[in-house]
Amino acid sequence: MPPVVLISPPIIGKKPSLLIPSLGIGYLASALRQAGIEAGIIDAPALGMDFEAVCNQIKSARPELVGITSTTPLADSAYQLARKIREHTNWLILGGAHPSAVSAKIFDECPEFDFGFRGEGEQVFPELAKKLLEGDRNTDLPGVISPGRGSEPALVQDPEPLPFPAWDLLPMTRYRHPLFPGLQVATVISSRGCPYQCIFCDKSVCGSKFRPRSPENVLKEIEELYFQHRIRALIFYDDLFTLEAERVLEICRKIIERGIRIKWKCEGRVNLVDENTLSWMKRAGCAQIAYGIETAHQKGLDWLNKGVKVSQVEQAVRLTKNAGIKVLGYFIFGIPVESYEEELESVEFAIRLKLDYVQFASLSPFPGSRLYEVAVENGWYRESPGLAPEEYGERRPLLITAYWTEDRLKAVLRQAYRRFYLRPGYILRSAIRPTGLWDLVKSGFRLTRWMERE
Repeated sequence: MPPVVLISPPIIGKKPSLLIPSLGIGYLASALRQAGIEAGIIDAPALGMDFEAVCNQIKSARPELVGITSTTPLADSAYQLARKIREHTNWLILGGAHPSAVSAKIFDECPEFDFGFRGEGEQVFPELAKKLLEGDRNTDLPGVISPGRGSEPALVQDPEPLPFPAWDLLPMTRYRHPLFPGLQVATVISSRGCPYQCIFCDKSVCGSKFRPRSPENVLKEIEELYFQHRIRALIFYDDLFTLEAERVLEICRKIIERGIRIKWKCEGRVNLVDENTLSWMKRAGCAQIAYGIETAHQKGLDWLNKGVKVSQVEQAVRLTKNAGIKVLGYFIFGIPVESYEEELESVEFAIRLKLDYVQFASLSPFPGSRLYEVAVENGWYRESPGLAPEEYGERRPLLITAYWTEDRLKAVLRQAYRRFYLRPGYILRSAIRPTGLWDLVKSGFRLTRWMERE
């Protein structure tokens, strides 16, 4: 095994219904290689490895440096792994969204770590690794934190020159997404950062500055995935793929010109789509756009600082469906200015919009967001295992008020999923899609199990 190993740890508790590549460690591995440092990757969830299996592999290989990635909900998974492998490596580092948001708090929660990394690591992490591997303990670098020493998050000003993720080190045949049954799935980040200021968004990793890669650079990566790794389904993991319409159009044109027949999904924003762009996206293989709809009520949108109108939601969904692209709507429950009954009206709104899919979630004050500050100031911050079907990890941040108790959140989520997905008309439409009956059985089984647990 190489001297540096990067790990996506096993997940404690509820297992995800989708498996996608960890782009963070993929990018870091390729950056290390470019710096002349051999690296390996263990994507434990994708490989079906538990803590003991990962620990045994590290114990056998004894790499000099191990990096673990973690979001806040999955921090306990990272900590448990760190405790198990601490004695089998010289240096242990935590990266990802969690240390980016909470900084030195990670050392109070898990003193086994030598360092943490905040922000984007492709340019700095190889320098840190080189220093540690050479015995140089002068780690005064951007983004690097240690007990007693903080740092502002590191930022890659221009992602264009970065090498593509080390796809050959990832178990590419293992990745799956319910939207693309039977197809190998990969993820691509074609831009970083989002200039909008939604109250619940954690920008501690990528920040607010929009930094796009050129369409040509994006296409080179798509071609590598398509021709070398036989990928036929793609998820753009940009915070906001549709921010620059002309750039989106150019990416679509190049996909079509080069004969790449691939299905893909992206994140959009309801005030940033138009009929012409959607038409090109459909021709280039776009199968689904996910919109942060959040609520049917303008007062809720305003409290969340979304910067959009309900009328723009309605128009964007109509245009997208007219273009033949499926729509996934994200909705948030537990907004302090809304009642239980008003949030059930959001479910009716989703039905009226004829959305293809929805994800209902509890309002989560993630560290690094403005909402986290509001929650702490008001004594509303709590942590709990994820409440909704697609919320994973044992430390999901919750906003708990005198009105929005955990029991009330569970109740509204349960009623919302039942009302939307268990309608006879929705079940019938789902069953007649290609592979629809089998997908319906699997989804229904997951939803039923979740409802029984709750």
